[in-house]
Amino acid sequence: MGRRTHLPSDILTFLREHEGLIDVRTARASGIARDRLHRLARAKLLVRVAEGVYASADTVDGLSGWALYELRARAFVLSCSPDAFLTGWSAAAVWRLPTLGRPPARPVVVRPKQPGRGSKNGVFGRILTADTPPHHRWQRGRSRVVSPEWAAATIALTAPVPAALIVADAVTRQGGDIADVVAHMRHWPGVSRASWVATHADPLAESPLETLGRFGIIAGALPMPVSNAWVGAGRPEYRVDGLWPHHHAAHEADGDVKYNNRPDAAAVVADEKEREWRLRRLGLDIVRYGFTIAAYRRHELIGRFTQLLRDNPPHGEPIRWWKHVPGVGPVEPEPDDWPSPLPTSVVLPARWWLDHG
Repeated sequence: MGRRTHLPSDILTFLREHEGLIDVRTARASGIARDRLHRLARAKLLVRVAEGVYASADTVDGLSGWALYELRARAFVLSCSPDAFLTGWSAAAVWRLPTLGRPPARPVVVRPKQPGRGSKNGVFGRILTADTPPHHRWQRGRSRVVSPEWAAATIALTAPVPAALIVADAVTRQGGDIADVVAHMRHWPGVSRASWVATHADPLAESPLETLGRFGIIAGALPMPVSNAWVGAGRPEYRVDGLWPHHHAAHEADGDVKYNNRPDAAAVVADEKEREWRLRRLGLDIVRYGFTIAAYRRHELIGRFTQLLRDNPPHGEPIRWWKHVPGVGPVEPEPDDWPSPLPTSVVLPARWWLDHG
């Protein structure tokens, strides 16, 4: 007999119906023997991605970075005891929360503390022990995973603050309360760092690039803007990513996805130019920035913001603006919605740029 070159149809069907993973326990209940999976792995048609868990070799070969990490995280939790839940970046990957940088080397789960059972490091992942409240233990498809809020808080314990803030902004935008989670962690290492991230998360930030822009403003000790404020001639017309109403100034994040590989790219660029002309006619001075500057050349970004605000000192009369409320739209700002025209006094956590994981 010749060497098999394709997965059998029943294995392909199983993989499609089980989120791309086949574990020996579930497979056995479907009449698929463990030895058969071993043979397919030896034929390099399946790849073992966790103890007793396999994925199609074609699938694994087609993935990289965070997508491959997410697959391995889902596989790892399948291989663990039923009281283990993906946490930290592993949970963020499964929840499809935004990430910055490369994924960790191995997935991580958390399970309750019990006598004689501690943390473990293995080939396929790490097992931590901690008490996670029941309402933060979720099931997403076949994966046991902590809540988005718990994931964001555990990331903030150790991750560089900009990366943690990106996740926290996304979770608070979905209505999550990270501060409530941090209250459960008051004796954990890194809790002051997590508390800072929870306090400064902004539900109005709509992209990682906007978060990085806001973090640059904090790191530069500059006056804080209003996120995604509306401006217009007598009525709300345009939203800007960040508005300093007292300075008549705004910042705009330029994501490449707006322009790359689009048949209507020329029209998008033309609309952007028209929009900026209208904003300047309203009396706004604008600074634009992209991902590379925001993520990797923060001092340059801070310099741009500093120059913009220096060129536009606070006016006697602030520009007309409206607050954005998700799901509602523009509303009149309340007194507490107005930012101060003075530089921020926010103190960053010690060694905020380091990954302590």
